[in-house]
Amino acid sequence: MKDVTEFINRWVLEAEPYSDKHMEFAWAHPDVVRMMSNENPLPPSQKVLDAIERASRLGNLYPDTGPRLKQKLGKMAGLSAENVILGNGSTDVINFVLQTFVAPGEEVVISVPTFPMYETRTRVNGGLPVLVPMGADLYWDMKAILQAVTSKTKLIFICTPNNPTGNVIAANDIRRILDLGVPTFIDEAYYELADEPVTYAPWIREYPHALINRTFSKAYGLAGLRLGYLYADAKVINYLNRVRIPWNVSLIALAAACAALEDVEDQRAKLENNAAGRAYLVEEVNKIPGFRAFQSQGNFVLIDASVLGRPANEIVNSMIERGIFVRPMAGHHLTGFIRVTVGTPETNRRFVEVFKETVAEMVKRS
Repeated sequence: MKDVTEFINRWVLEAEPYSDKHMEFAWAHPDVVRMMSNENPLPPSQKVLDAIERASRLGNLYPDTGPRLKQKLGKMAGLSAENVILGNGSTDVINFVLQTFVAPGEEVVISVPTFPMYETRTRVNGGLPVLVPMGADLYWDMKAILQAVTSKTKLIFICTPNNPTGNVIAANDIRRILDLGVPTFIDEAYYELADEPVTYAPWIREYPHALINRTFSKAYGLAGLRLGYLYADAKVINYLNRVRIPWNVSLIALAAACAALEDVEDQRAKLENNAAGRAYLVEEVNKIPGFRAFQSQGNFVLIDASVLGRPANEIVNSMIERGIFVRPMAGHHLTGFIRVTVGTPETNRRFVEVFKETVAEMVKRS
């Protein structure tokens, strides 16, 4: 009898899965503060909880495609509901976009470091990631990106604000990329968290190959409910809907998202908490000799800890022992860096204390 693996697609056999072990660890250790996955530290508001409770009473029914939510989202961007498609989180959106545009053996240009899911899902779908390193200043290497695009390129990924660097790409550079005419996935997952939010959603009128991604996981704090969405030309949305799995967004997620959009006060509180906490983390880390915390427009701060000359995993493990879980950035193509998620004022202060303790211990040991 043949081994079942002989029947599995070659590109699936060769691909490495996106590791979610950090989530398993976090849920198994509730005593450790979660500052590793860019989650919003503030829970859903009462208005959102009430909407969830009402929706749960209809849990015996299949959901629709979210026309009310899509209408709200379209209006927010000066577009229509026909320009919006919903996903079970942005990861779902990334996956069905890849399935729509990229065939096995075709190329996807990805500037790194960035969200590893682009590379992971490209490989699983049989595409060939073309990784373009950022410059020494951790800004997009525009010359290299433009040169990486060939006749085999079917999709380009740009994340702005970028995870994990926290910076935004200039509008003229986005235009240079879009002028190539290649479908371009512009990930605005952290859009609302920027000091001066800039969106390219209206640009789909000029560039129908532009795909603008958003999520309710970050600024709105609904990561556990899984709802992402994409702005695109109506013709493109039609093709994406052929690939999207029906009923991919639950009644509860749809209700929660609508309520979150309407709860302006809760959104203001979440944004204010993030802005204050982000500034505090950058300021405090930059006081430590030899370390650099990068200015960020997301809900996280990237820290260059390479001065220690130790693997980032060692730093992270030492901090976990002290009750704080942050993320090493080796999987994001950054050696010696860690990323910390903005928390509450209390957890931010605790992070600074633990980080200083960890640094002092490692310096003493070396």
